[in-house]
Amino acid sequence: MITDSDLGLMREAYRIAAAATGNADPNPAVGALVVDRTGKVIGHGATQRAGFAHAERMALKDTPGNVLTTATLYVTLEPCCHHGRTPPCTDVIIEKGIGRVVIGQRDFAAEVAGRSVEILRSAGITIDVIPDDVLAVAQWYTTGPFFFSRKYRRPRIVLKWAQTIDGMLAPAAGPSGPISGDAAAIITATLRSWCKFTLASAGTVAVDNPRLTVRFPDDISSVDNCGLSAQFLATIVAHRAQAPLGETVTESYKPPAQGFLKRGENLSDVLLAILSRGYNSVLLEAGPTFSQAVLDADLVDALAVYRSKHRKSADLWRQPARGNSYSVTLAQADDPYLEGFELIESADLGTDDFLFFRRLRND
Repeated sequence: MITDSDLGLMREAYRIAAAATGNADPNPAVGALVVDRTGKVIGHGATQRAGFAHAERMALKDTPGNVLTTATLYVTLEPCCHHGRTPPCTDVIIEKGIGRVVIGQRDFAAEVAGRSVEILRSAGITIDVIPDDVLAVAQWYTTGPFFFSRKYRRPRIVLKWAQTIDGMLAPAAGPSGPISGDAAAIITATLRSWCKFTLASAGTVAVDNPRLTVRFPDDISSVDNCGLSAQFLATIVAHRAQAPLGETVTESYKPPAQGFLKRGENLSDVLLAILSRGYNSVLLEAGPTFSQAVLDADLVDALAVYRSKHRKSADLWRQPARGNSYSVTLAQADDPYLEGFELIESADLGTDDFLFFRRLRND
């Protein structure tokens, strides 16, 4: 039976999973914690870089064995039961003598195929599963890229742009220059770190020559001014900014990468190559023409938009400006609504509004 306490502890496990988002690719980002009979957390962990320990082993590695028969393991995804680059997590759960396991999401991917629940129950362990959709947004951010890439055989695409108050992204020719304010840089750094692979279109590279690197400001306290609503991206922002990733590759750190789409290059081929390199998500930075093409092709799975509150295209550029159909819609609408998308995150950045949408899929 799932209690309110179970839900609260599972939400904490998902917050722990924020540490693994992107870094666990091509594996799913998972969080786990161990709670004793008094409700005290005695172990926690997140999935490490591929080839290293999963969340369950990280959470259980330093726990005292004499209390585990009455302890509960909270894990955001059904534990693995197969031998891959690491041994099955079901083995260590049984060996440690855990009395109860609460699972945030079942895993019916080919390797696990939902078998772990029965394996653990056969060992005498009590299993409870959080009902579907209770923590759907947290799942979308953490395990979502893994299951998406398995299903569609491409990375999940997050398209990002900044737009003027009248919905324009760039002048007809020449660089756009900065549209959004300084606070947007914190979220952009987080998105690049979360997706782990940033791809820019040929036009964006030729005109703006972006660096596409993960750059947090020196004053990390400015994260407090992001104004993100109480959804999951705020958790990822806080984690990344409070513990900026250095250049040393550790068990928990997968280095970010970036690429540039050449003119005439087939996007489908590029996405397949990125997936083969072990990236489940791509942050796409594109101008008005290419962003419209990707939207028209139904390849956009999420939208990250910085919408200026005051800057007009005529104030920034002497030439006529261009946007895409979605940026124009967002400029004209009183409420941020896009057909086929759901707004799951927003922020008042002072000079800009930040809007984060995920695509609603029925397939």
